[in-house]
Amino acid sequence: MRVLLETHAGWEICGEARSNSEALERSIELKPDVLVKDWVMPGVSNLEVTCEISRRLPGTAIVLFSFHDLPALEIIAKAAGVHGVASKNLSSLIQAIEKELHFSANRQSASSDGITLPAPPQPEDVQ
Repeated sequence: MRVLLETHAGWEICGEARSNSEALERSIELKPDVLVKDWVMPGVSNLEVTCEISRRLPGTAIVLFSFHDLPALEIIAKAAGVHGVASKNLSSLIQAIEKELHFSANRQSASSDGITLPAPPQPEDVQ
């Protein structure tokens, strides 16, 4: 997948992780614009790590990549701070990343124009 994503013009893959704890560490270290997070990763709770990444890196858009195409998974993921969900096919993932990059660029532009945008919900705010 990395090789295919690297061929997309203007994108740079800044890191990879093999576990949830490594994903948290690498995300904090690298501060990516978009984090593509596999929902099924070994280690500590995926939900817990995703909430923590969202809390620590509010400027990073998190795209969940999963084989499971379940509406309940998307609801849980969004509550954890995920911005987009993509099923495990490349076109779905590319669309989700492009959408988040576009949203991020618009958010930065709006912020520089003096418009304040709401912060993403924090995990403790989600009931």
